[in-house]
Amino acid sequence: MTTSTVELQTIMSASLGPEDCIDFYENPYTALEKLQDAGKVKEMVSKVMRETPADGSINDIDWRQYEPPTALRKTPNVTSQILLNIIFSSIENVKRRVAEEQRIKAEAAEEAARRTAEGKHKAKGKEPYLPIVIASEEPPLAEPSRTSANGPAQSLTAPGDQGAPTKEEKVEKRRKFALRRLFQRNLDRGESSAAGCAREALRNKVETQIQSVDPKSADRKALEAIAALRKTRLFKPADANAVVECISCLDDVAVKDTVKVPCHNYCRDCFVRLVSAAVQNEQQWPPKCCLNQIPFKTVLKNIPEELKKRFRERSSEWGIPVSERVYCHNADCGVWIKPGRISLVRRQARCEHGHVTCIICRGQAHGNDECPQDQDLHLTKLLAEEEGWKHCYSCRALVEHKEACQHMTCRCGAQFCYVCGLRWRTCGCTMEQLHAIKDAAEARRAQRLVDERAEAEELREILAQIEEFERQEAWRLESERLEQERLELERWQAEVEERLRVEQIRRQEIGIKYQQLREMLEGLNELQQIMADSKQDESARDLAVEAELAKKHLEEKQQAERESLDSLLSIKLRAREDRYEKDYAARAALEYQLVEDYLAQLRSFWADKADGGEERVVQASMLPLRQRMDLAHRTWQRWRDDQLQHYRSKLDEERTVKEELMYSSRKRMDALHVDKETELARRMVAEKKWIEEVFLERERLLVGMELQETEDDADSLFAA
Repeated sequence: MTTSTVELQTIMSASLGPEDCIDFYENPYTALEKLQDAGKVKEMVSKVMRETPADGSINDIDWRQYEPPTALRKTPNVTSQILLNIIFSSIENVKRRVAEEQRIKAEAAEEAARRTAEGKHKAKGKEPYLPIVIASEEPPLAEPSRTSANGPAQSLTAPGDQGAPTKEEKVEKRRKFALRRLFQRNLDRGESSAAGCAREALRNKVETQIQSVDPKSADRKALEAIAALRKTRLFKPADANAVVECISCLDDVAVKDTVKVPCHNYCRDCFVRLVSAAVQNEQQWPPKCCLNQIPFKTVLKNIPEELKKRFRERSSEWGIPVSERVYCHNADCGVWIKPGRISLVRRQARCEHGHVTCIICRGQAHGNDECPQDQDLHLTKLLAEEEGWKHCYSCRALVEHKEACQHMTCRCGAQFCYVCGLRWRTCGCTMEQLHAIKDAAEARRAQRLVDERAEAEELREILAQIEEFERQEAWRLESERLEQERLELERWQAEVEERLRVEQIRRQEIGIKYQQLREMLEGLNELQQIMADSKQDESARDLAVEAELAKKHLEEKQQAERESLDSLLSIKLRAREDRYEKDYAARAALEYQLVEDYLAQLRSFWADKADGGEERVVQASMLPLRQRMDLAHRTWQRWRDDQLQHYRSKLDEERTVKEELMYSSRKRMDALHVDKETELARRMVAEKKWIEEVFLERERLLVGMELQETEDDADSLFAA
């Protein structure tokens, strides 16, 4: 077990000691603070363990490149499901953390490499700064002076007619020259992508604005400017055979026979159907394509006259809010009445067929009578009846009497009596009657004020009673609330004391449970450590035995190869000697045959020429041949001896090469054994580090589970 694990266990054992056992008669708030402090200590320990980083390498050995030892997965005599989950989860957690660290490291390396490459590219792409000089538009050269027969040369332009250009003129000339250079650029010489994009965007914008101009309504100068622009190279020449797909019927139609809307093209028939559907249903108004409104100028320019008239009518009608439109009340007519045919004074509207509609109730007009739904007029009548106002017999306007006699003159010119309302001088009403009418109106007005004051006083009394009732009710509710809070506080204190007692018992049980699990985990860790060490020792012994066996096998193999090589070389040398022996025998037989033939010829030649001494002459004649043949034999023997010596040297070289190969094999095997030993040593160090990390992760998981089990079930303790 590592030092960190021992320290953490010491902290955990110190966090829950005997002094944490509360007295059932002490203050519950103090006990609650103790439990909270104990939970904070455990949470701090768990946080420290989670934030403890793992070393990336040990003595230049990256332990993360190795697999964890198999002994970490062996769990003999472990039956607790909690420990089994911790054992297997610890390995997976460490693997996951290692993979995440390696991924972050790889991303950092890629980012560094990318920045380095970008830096090199920028450094490579740097060029010395050269100022770009844009030549200004040269003014036309002045026409040379002409000489006339009558006198000296005179300039065509009088001095003082053209002064020096101002700063504004220079700026405007430079701007026009830059635009001319932009649109009249020779594309064969190439241009940058940014300049080409800007030029194309500006060209499309200008072309769209030109297409939106109505030739019938545009003035002459605008048409001349458009014609001049079309003569330049600003616009691409239109292809007479170009076709485009109609977005509605999907047929290919010539560009000249299509209608261009903001986003697509329509053939003329489909465009007319689109507009017809829009003028028939207000839900589809105005005409749109891809939720983009089609300009009215485009619509009016591409539809027939009959539909154009209906389109204008729908535009005028549906441009007014629905609540403000007036339609004919006649069910057989029902046409929309234009605003110009509505009389706001008479509250009437007349349609094209002569039907009169009331603009208040949208029904048939009431003639000289008022509309029953005119609430404003109804209230006005009530006020007039109370105040004693009279109607003019001619225009039915309301008239109020202020002073003087009962003779009234309306604004329409009609004269009538204020008492009876008849034409003036046709009645016998007196001033007393007028005063009676005004006194009655004044009495009604005073009574109304008295009634209003009485109603206001009654309302104030009711409000005061309501306020007093609400005040008493609030005091009663507040008293009940305080009593309820007192009872609730007493109940809560008793409940907290009981909960604290149960929680203390539960925490002690959890502490005992996890203490047993920790002891079991320590025993398992020690057992797995022993198993891992035994496995490493066994691997080291196996490696040593394997190296010894491999060395012995190689020596036996090389000894067998030496013996086989010696036998093979002896056979090759014997075969070469046998070949030379056979060659010698063949040469000897040939020479013997030559000597016999030559001797027979000599004896035949000297048989008749020498008297009894032919044998001596023959032997004397044979002597030069025998000498040459002896010289040739000695020469061949020397050549044979040289060839045999050279062949023996070649075989010795072959034996030497084979010995060198055997020596190299022994050295490679020794180096391979050393590499295996080195790799085994590195793997042993990495496995020790794996064991240390996994043990630490197990302790983290155990502490986390203990903290979670301790705190998750104690939420009710902190609810108050």
